[in-house]
Amino acid sequence: MCPLTGLRVPKNPDRNLQWRANLLAAAADDKGLQRDLYTASSLSMLFWINTFAFTYRKFYTTSEGLVRQITDPSMMHVPYVTWEIQDEHLLEIERAIDHGFDLLTDKSRDMGATWDHITPFHHQWLFRQDRNFLEISRKENAVDTLGKPGEAGSDPGTLFGKHDYLNRWLPSWMLPRYSRKRMSLMNLQNHSRIDGESSNASAGSSDRRTAILLDEMAKMAEGESIKRSTKDVTACRLANSTPNGAGTAFSKWRNSGQVKVFPLMYWDHPEKGRGRTVEPNTRYPGIGPWLVRTPWFTQQEAERSPKEMAIEVLADHIGSGDTFFEASSIEMHRQLFVKTSSVKSRWTVDFRQDVTTEAAKRVIARSQLPFITAKRSAKGPLRSWVHLPGGRLDQTKNYVMGIDISKGQGASNSIVSIMCAETLEKVAEWADANTPPYELARIACALAIWVGGSRMNGRPLMIWEANGPGWDFGRQVVKEYQYPAYYLDHQIETAREKRGKKYGWHSSRPKKEIMLGRLRRAYAHNGFINHSGEALDEALVYVYFEGGGIGPAELMKESEEAKKCHGDRVIADGLCLEAVAEVPKGKAKQLAAPARSMEGRRRAREKARNQARKNETFDFR
Repeated sequence: MCPLTGLRVPKNPDRNLQWRANLLAAAADDKGLQRDLYTASSLSMLFWINTFAFTYRKFYTTSEGLVRQITDPSMMHVPYVTWEIQDEHLLEIERAIDHGFDLLTDKSRDMGATWDHITPFHHQWLFRQDRNFLEISRKENAVDTLGKPGEAGSDPGTLFGKHDYLNRWLPSWMLPRYSRKRMSLMNLQNHSRIDGESSNASAGSSDRRTAILLDEMAKMAEGESIKRSTKDVTACRLANSTPNGAGTAFSKWRNSGQVKVFPLMYWDHPEKGRGRTVEPNTRYPGIGPWLVRTPWFTQQEAERSPKEMAIEVLADHIGSGDTFFEASSIEMHRQLFVKTSSVKSRWTVDFRQDVTTEAAKRVIARSQLPFITAKRSAKGPLRSWVHLPGGRLDQTKNYVMGIDISKGQGASNSIVSIMCAETLEKVAEWADANTPPYELARIACALAIWVGGSRMNGRPLMIWEANGPGWDFGRQVVKEYQYPAYYLDHQIETAREKRGKKYGWHSSRPKKEIMLGRLRRAYAHNGFINHSGEALDEALVYVYFEGGGIGPAELMKESEEAKKCHGDRVIADGLCLEAVAEVPKGKAKQLAAPARSMEGRRRAREKARNQARKNETFDFR
């Protein structure tokens, strides 16, 4: 039953076809019935689709999950009878258009999603006044193949070919006077129009639109520019695609939390979803702990590679790209070490306000903790995953601080990862996107005094990426604040990788691959304990760039200079592992024991005995 008109429409395809034939025959010479059907169709998109729209099919899926081609041409044209999930999808698209919000459809391949977007546009083109739509696809021939003006139509595989196909099946009394040109469809009676455009950096930026369709957005090389340029053109952008790697504008938008997402997955397909069961997921770590299995899915597994399954079937935004870190290792690490209650406390750490740069040098030289302020704060930039007795890390251990610096202008975080040298556990993390490099240098020095440790006069070893903003940061730390415990860069690709004279870690493509490879092995073999869920999320989107190199997928299209100005947790964590071997090891500093305790008396006896041995004299005669 139509939710708006109350009219009943059969959903069985054969009964629906017969019902349509009878209805159209009855309306052929009945002007009153024509007006009623026109009114019902204008009120309800679902009634119009299930009563008048047709769709085009070339394949079907058997109950055994086998995909078979339709060979009879008469069977390729079928009434557009919506599935249950399509009813929800179509109404959500209509709401997005009418109320003005963005909607992203995240889907498996061959779910009829493009038809679901074309049809609401076509419905409003028919029945609404002054609507203005734009449809964008990755290339011009995917939008429209109409040749000269006046030709019958376009390829049904194109966006405008689908509009031509819908018009082809409408009764003449419903079809308006319209103008059809290449990538343009104009309703001459209500002045509504649909235009098309291929994807380019400025697509859709020169007009105002009721809604814009970004079809197969994941395959648009200019996706991020188009998303940006269309923001002020319309209140409703409809993005529709299967994933094509974690670095695409589509995937970043889908995972941003800034757009409403409608999942359209294979298990909701009436043929592909038959015989579905749910089982624990042990093969595809990028999609979560459960897997929906159907006969069709099992058949696809036998015919496709894991990457094809990730792209075409599972809508897996991570597994669909050339990722650097193995998703299985990262997800296993997450299950072992990341919990929602892992963060024990948050802090704000800095020098006291009355400590000048000159005074800070003396504080650092003497490791004077009283000149450091450490306050617990619910929104502090420093998170700790271990208990802090006395408000400080365990001083019987040693630490290393890995630092990746951003420009501090809000685009990406500057990160300080703090690792215990003995346990290889990431015990704390400082993150902020609005701290400039010179200010970060002061905070990092204060943080180092607060971190402390049993060796190197109570100072952790500090390592940072010296490229980009790291140059200013390093000069401040070494020259201005005279922090003594810092990493000196190493030569690589030599028999003895000698320590050089440059402070900080100087990145190059081979050195970055070596450092990240060490981190990847540590995740795979649990050689590093990381409680930061955000750090693991960032590792999952590290990809191989087309021109060589490794980095976050979001930087795939950025320049080398832009990449240098990007701070992230993966680099900070990798730097910790890079430098941890240089932290002096040895017997930890003993905590003071009360003089009258058993341990205190034992230490006093041992001290007296050692002193007596030193005072002994020998007669060599």
